[in-house]
Amino acid sequence: MPPLTLPALRAPTAASYLFTHVIAVTLALAGLAWWANASGLDLRIAAALFDPALDDFPLRANRWLELIGHRMVLALPIGVALAAVAVAAASYRIPAWRRWRAPALAVAATCLAGQMLVQALKHHTTLPRPYDLDTLGGYTPYPQHWWTWARAKAGGALPSGHAGAGYSMLVLYFAGWSLGRPALRWWGLAVGIAAGLGFSAVRILQGAHFLSQTLWSAALLWLLAALFFYPLIVGGRGGGQA
Repeated sequence: MPPLTLPALRAPTAASYLFTHVIAVTLALAGLAWWANASGLDLRIAAALFDPALDDFPLRANRWLELIGHRMVLALPIGVALAAVAVAAASYRIPAWRRWRAPALAVAATCLAGQMLVQALKHHTTLPRPYDLDTLGGYTPYPQHWWTWARAKAGGALPSGHAGAGYSMLVLYFAGWSLGRPALRWWGLAVGIAAGLGFSAVRILQGAHFLSQTLWSAALLWLLAALFFYPLIVGGRGGGQA
C-alpha cells in the first residue's frame, strides 16, 4: 500500500495575498509605528536612556555598538543584493540554479530599493534623532509637523536606515515561500525579525533613533518585499507550500 501523502497546498490567491501580506501586515507595522510616536513611548524610551549629568546618551560613542551596529550594518543589504545578483547571473550557466533566478532578482531589488527609498524619505520627514532634540542634549525643538518638502527642515532620521538594513533580511521569508522551501521561509522570517530588532535596539540605545523610526523601516521593507515577490508567490510553483 503506497504511503499517504498530504495534498499539495495551493498558492494564495491575488486577493488573499494582497490583503494579508501587502496591506494588513504593512498597516499593522505602520500603525504600531504611529502609536509609538503618538503615545509618547518614543520620548519615554529616549528619556530613560539619556543621562542628564552627561547631557548625552552614554552609549552614543560606544566602540562596539558604533562599529557593528552603525558602520558595518549598512553593508548587509548591499552584500546580500550583490550575492543575489551573482546567483542570478550564474543561473545562466548552471541549470540547477535557474529556479533561483527570479527569487534572487527579487531579493536584490528589495534590498537596493529599500535603501534608496529610506534615504530619499529621510529628506522629507521632520522627526529628528533623539540626541538632536533640545530636551535631550541637542539643538532642535520637537517638530510640529510630520512631513516637509524643504530638505533643510528634514530631521534626517525617519525612517531608520540601520533598522531598514536589518529588516531587509525579511526577503528570506518571501524567497523561501516563492521557492517552496518552508524551512527557509520561516527561518528567514525569524532572521529578518531578529536582525531588524537587533540593529534597531543598537541605534535606540545610542540615541540615534526613536522606536517609531525603526518600526516605519520595518513597514517599508516588508511592503517592498511583498510587492517584489508578488508575481513569484501568487500562482507560483512553490507559492503554496507552507
